[in-house]
Amino acid sequence: MPSLDPKQVLAQQLRELIRLYLLDQRRHTHALGYSQHHRLLMLLLRSGPLTQGEFGRVAGLDKSWISRIVDRFVEEGLVTREPLPEDRRCLQLHLTKTGLAEARKFDALLTARTEGLFAGIPDDQHGLIGAALESLVQGLRVRSEEL
Repeated sequence: MPSLDPKQVLAQQLRELIRLYLLDQRRHTHALGYSQHHRLLMLLLRSGPLTQGEFGRVAGLDKSWISRIVDRFVEEGLVTREPLPEDRRCLQLHLTKTGLAEARKFDALLTARTEGLFAGIPDDQHGLIGAALESLVQGLRVRSEEL
């Protein structure tokens, strides 16, 4: 079996890290009674107001599913649909005060859980990890803008 070059090893390690990280977050939040819908509220928090179509694309979900979840968010008072000023036929999704509070609470919960990952890493290595993560984030932002 041929040996992998260093970039292939890094790619596999990153993919495994992401897989395990997401699994840990899902299990933790599920154990605390949160649903996957909270992830969508947090996505809207981080992405800002979006049309329903944009929200579906960012979330990677089909139109019918997004339509149902947005209807549910509206019924629960978490999201409003507001006309765009430049095109009143097009509706944009906005978090309500309640939706904003729920999204922030969920985001803080995930951040606190993630902070625990650094407890086993020596403090003098945090800067190196931070720099590497920032480079990865920037690379992904560039890719997402290209799409």
